[in-house]
Amino acid sequence: MVPTRMRLTDDDKRALRAYWEFFEPIAADINKQLRNSLSALPEWSPILRMVTPEQAERQERESRARQHEAMIDGNWAPYLQEVRAQGIQYAKLGISFVAWYDIIAIYRELIRQRLTELARDDLDRATLIGNGMNRMIDIAMSHLGEAYLSAKEQIIAQQQEAIRELSLPVLQVRERVLIVPLVGMIDSTRARLLIETLLGAIRDKRAHGVVIDVTGIPIVDTAVANHLVQCCDAASLMGTRVVITGISPDMARTLVSLGAKLPAAETLGDLQEGIEYVERALGYRHDDASEASPAAEQVPSE
Repeated sequence: MVPTRMRLTDDDKRALRAYWEFFEPIAADINKQLRNSLSALPEWSPILRMVTPEQAERQERESRARQHEAMIDGNWAPYLQEVRAQGIQYAKLGISFVAWYDIIAIYRELIRQRLTELARDDLDRATLIGNGMNRMIDIAMSHLGEAYLSAKEQIIAQQQEAIRELSLPVLQVRERVLIVPLVGMIDSTRARLLIETLLGAIRDKRAHGVVIDVTGIPIVDTAVANHLVQCCDAASLMGTRVVITGISPDMARTLVSLGAKLPAAETLGDLQEGIEYVERALGYRHDDASEASPAAEQVPSE
């Protein structure tokens, strides 16, 4: 069975059969030479060392059976499934896609040398075999490349998610008090992740106070302000007191000039001041009136 999107003409099938009938008797020798050449390449040598000669022989025997089934019997599904699995496996191992072309280049040269000898006696057959080889490589690389790139995209997405999570830490400084030090630009994606992460932490830690520090945000504009509003409103709905710290004079002037809507939360100068404010509000600190800041004096006792 040939996949619907892989259209093979009668000429393709004839060339593929001719190629396989030429290749199968010399496959073991070609594969041995191929492994020897690849063992000298830095990307492939560690992979080859992981496979014992017995395992390599078994894998090659099974692969030849699938290729035979594809090119002689017309059942491509098992072989293409193997090719896709290889693409995923080597993507996860960190093999570059360019490294696959090293294999193709070496393989083509090994076959070319054999075909050159054949062409002296039968040029038409050598040409047909060469066409079959090229068609086989095209089929294999298209499916391998598709699986490889899909696996790489998944890996990159997972890495990006991990980076986003690291860039939006929610830290517990004491029982029921969290801090969120924001660093970098806050776009809609990071804002959504911030809200999800913060609300999850509030639930898990049963937090009653949160300090969001914006010192590390290079630009605070209306979009960022709106994201902070959403975050504070969501936290407030869960009964959590929210404090914003780190708004610089430049940020304040920018927000005022833009007419940005600010969160309905207390704003203080720095992170330490914000933590102390929340601790007093929650009854963890009982500073003397003479030492309390004006902001702290305005906090109603609970």
